[in-house]
Amino acid sequence: MNKLFAFILSLTLIVSAVSCKHDTDLMTPEESGGSRVDPPTTPQPEGVITPVGTPEGEAITALIGPAGGTLESKDRRVRVVIPAGALASSQSISVQPITNNCPSGAGQAFRLTPHGITFAKPASITFQYDESDVLGSAPEALRIAFQTDKGSWKSPARRSLDTTARTLSVETTHFSDWTFFKNIELDPGLGVVNPGGSINLKVRQHIADPGALMEDLFVPLASVISEKYIKQWTVSGPGALAHNQSTATYYAPEHIPAKNPVAITVSLNQSITIDGQVFKNIRLVSNIMVAPEGISVQIDGAEWKTYTGGINVRAQSTILLGRNGSELCELAFPGTKTGLFRWTMGADVVFNLNMGTIIYQHIYEKNKKPVLSDGNLRVIDISEEWVWGTFTVLPAGWIMPKATREPTGTANINGIFRLRRVP
Repeated sequence: MNKLFAFILSLTLIVSAVSCKHDTDLMTPEESGGSRVDPPTTPQPEGVITPVGTPEGEAITALIGPAGGTLESKDRRVRVVIPAGALASSQSISVQPITNNCPSGAGQAFRLTPHGITFAKPASITFQYDESDVLGSAPEALRIAFQTDKGSWKSPARRSLDTTARTLSVETTHFSDWTFFKNIELDPGLGVVNPGGSINLKVRQHIADPGALMEDLFVPLASVISEKYIKQWTVSGPGALAHNQSTATYYAPEHIPAKNPVAITVSLNQSITIDGQVFKNIRLVSNIMVAPEGISVQIDGAEWKTYTGGINVRAQSTILLGRNGSELCELAFPGTKTGLFRWTMGADVVFNLNMGTIIYQHIYEKNKKPVLSDGNLRVIDISEEWVWGTFTVLPAGWIMPKATREPTGTANINGIFRLRRVP
């Protein structure tokens, strides 16, 4: 038995067993031909009331006095700068990650304590955002909000944005629970549709008009944006798109397309002014994956084959298992979070496709030694009902265990998984 076959067999058994300056934020419609539009839905003036967030990680605490100081969360997602003269005496200041209950909240929310404190000079709160935080939205459309003692959310009218450093900041004289949210978004920003199926999209907005420019603004429920702010809808990839101003329907092709996910873009007829800088040509992008339920595999560009099954999500390891007749496809990744995972020699990040006469895996033979394949497993979304994402094995190793001399080879594999979570 050669080394590659022995390694593949042992790993298969393991997996099977585990089974800047500040200025007012202004939003201005651009010239669009002067057509009459209906006014947007009137938002709730008092804002949305939500439960208080619950702790989700380690609190970072520092003693800061009249000289001022800086405090960051452990993951550096939020930074608080208290200037000299803001405090009359030393205070224990804490940053605690909590669940994000803000409407359209993006990323992690944080509890800044002590609540009830008032600074003599404004402190600055800076959030770091990444690509996943702006899915379906745009950096210019993000706003920061804090939760009031009555449970509603307010957004400061003044903020600053640095798209190079990917930071969003406000100044405040008080502490509360803080986060940032997507004020304008294409919903869904990330979606899945069956081949031949359809999915509805809409552009939503929370704060349509700053109104009292220097005041904190309540965050109402999102409503469909006024059509005067919509310039153009486009689809990049196969399928068809039917749209009516602020809403649209995407019709997927009958088969899994070569370009997947399909990008649907809305260009806004709108400019946003932040820090005196005018942002134009704002685009919202939704990524729609065309995939049936199960694990779908494409070998060397041939037709896709789908393996239906289920998933077991656990704190230390998530196992995906699909079957098609006697054939078995397995995937595994650590934990229960989204992200990009590289293949491993152990059972942490695994691809295994057993077709009976031939076995494919994320290991191939080079100079008679097992070598890790390039490519990765990307978990795009984990909801209460579904887990879905993509994977590539470049190349995958294959072996024919029942053939004479156990021949081996390589193949390029693309894959999509979309599985329902086990209750």
